[in-house]
Amino acid sequence: MTQLGEVFGIAASVPMYTYVDRAGLDKRFTYLIEQDRHIVIHGASKQGKTILRKKNLPDNKSIVVQCGANSGRDRIYLEILRQLGSQIPTEVSKNLTLGAELQSQASNQLKLPLVASGEAGVQASGSVERESGTSLTPVGIDPGSLGYVAQEIKQSGKKVVIEDFHYLSEQEKINLAFDLKAFWDSKVFFIVIGIWADQNLLTYYNGDLSGRVEEIDIRWNTEELEQVLQQGSRALNISFDLVIKAEIIDDANQNVGLLQRLAEKYCYEAGIYESGWRTKALNDKNALVKARSSICSEEAVRYRLFDDVVSRGLRDSGESELKVYQRVVRVCAEASNQDLRDGISRADLLTRIQVYEPRVRLSDLSAALNKIDKLQAVRSISPLILSYNPNTQKIQLVDREFLFYRKYGSPSWSWQETE
Repeated sequence: MTQLGEVFGIAASVPMYTYVDRAGLDKRFTYLIEQDRHIVIHGASKQGKTILRKKNLPDNKSIVVQCGANSGRDRIYLEILRQLGSQIPTEVSKNLTLGAELQSQASNQLKLPLVASGEAGVQASGSVERESGTSLTPVGIDPGSLGYVAQEIKQSGKKVVIEDFHYLSEQEKINLAFDLKAFWDSKVFFIVIGIWADQNLLTYYNGDLSGRVEEIDIRWNTEELEQVLQQGSRALNISFDLVIKAEIIDDANQNVGLLQRLAEKYCYEAGIYESGWRTKALNDKNALVKARSSICSEEAVRYRLFDDVVSRGLRDSGESELKVYQRVVRVCAEASNQDLRDGISRADLLTRIQVYEPRVRLSDLSAALNKIDKLQAVRSISPLILSYNPNTQKIQLVDREFLFYRKYGSPSWSWQETE
């Protein structure tokens, strides 16, 4: 018997029964990993970005580095070297005093390689000792030590995969984008995975990457989502009523993760826990109502936390009077589905915000937008709900479950409580 959880639902591994090679991406990806280019896989959350990579480049051929709100180049390169078990020459690792957080990461006698910088005063993530007018910086900051990292990666024969690139600060994104050009020169090619909707983000940070990066934008259409349900139906020996199927696909808002989750909940509420000998027709509308309610109940805490985070973020930054972050979230919460999918330009966003608070200036809004990704990451809002792209100067919804929750979850927001 095939179990329901093996067919539908959110899974960390490649789906056994419902994987769809949408738009021929498998062949495209396997071609690109053999070329002299970095690969960027991007799109909204839960669209199968990591699954695509795992399907065509397994973990045993990868060095996977997960980014967080406090990640930087030094931590990324440290993690790469840790996974490779690299031994750093002692002559380049003298006089290092690691900060407490980096100390906890250093294991198996791995030390951060250091390089002299000539003049004292170079900043680093960990603390460093200063000696004879020189300073020491963590691996990767200096071109020489970056070459050491490239050499170790090349010798391993593995591909570096940078997951959740969007959690890095703007400065660290710029830093890594410039390092990627140096890695390209050394014939070391990365795979960068992140949540954003528009093309050419890396080349925005570093124009020298133009022609050196190939992008894969993960999007799903109705026919591809229907294929997921069809394959799952065959595995479980069930048949979805046409109306039920159409509503599940419509509710998913072109998001395969939400489709998988809703299909599993629906089958569960309809009493389908495993495949049967006879095909069972599923047409229980009440089961779909229960499935929607169950998902909204699970997500309510996250969206309430998101609302609270933006409000507290305002107070932390001393902008409580203007409430810029809260205004941003309000405009997005009241925007149409199409606006949220396409993105709202900064200029349009300002116009809509000024309906509620005319004193908000473009500079106020720009400062808030440049920090909104970081604010969510620091406060453990994962995945991101809203993301700002400085290249296109648009804010976009990158969590399609928000549309589902807004429709079926009867949300209440902080600004409603004060009106």
